[in-house]
Amino acid sequence: MINSLFNLFKKAVGTALPKQVSLREQLVPRIRHVSFLKMLQEHGVPEQQQPVTTALCGELLVSYAFDLPEQFTMATPPQLERAGIAASEVPALALRNLARLMPRTRFFGKQGFMAVYTGGELEATLLLLDAFWEHMQASSLGKEIVAVVPRRDCLLLCDARDAGALAELGREAEKFFTESQDAHALSVQKMLRRDDGRWELFTGH
Repeated sequence: MINSLFNLFKKAVGTALPKQVSLREQLVPRIRHVSFLKMLQEHGVPEQQQPVTTALCGELLVSYAFDLPEQFTMATPPQLERAGIAASEVPALALRNLARLMPRTRFFGKQGFMAVYTGGELEATLLLLDAFWEHMQASSLGKEIVAVVPRRDCLLLCDARDAGALAELGREAEKFFTESQDAHALSVQKMLRRDDGRWELFTGH
């Protein structure tokens, strides 16, 4: 059972961890639903074998993993110790690596609403990159941006002041979330980006 849970991170087939010097460069954040951690706990995965996590917003959290060629390997406390990574430096290090590894983003949509595509199942992790949101707040969406990540490979955005765009956002989020209930599914909760970089649940103006 534990192996099947860990396979949620799999890209293809298993592979051994690379040498220590590579691990620091491959630590990245992953967006997960809180049910993922609860599932590990319910199936008796020991705490030391669970990934390091931090809260994000509502029912979403940030876990950390080593992005290996064929799979994502959970960044558990023992793995971090082996890599020489202190717990206190995990979030900042993972964000630096993510920014370096993030492909060029592409945008699809219409005035007030858009979908963001990066490839590599990294779309949801854009929630964590301040530079991306500074760019988006300078775009036509304006300062108040609502985001939804129905899947880890899907990021939807709209202008919080545009009722029509908000409705379109809700419809598209439900469609992406329900079309395939698999390990990629995350949440249809709407989140508002604050000036200090935090996300909070959006309940409307």
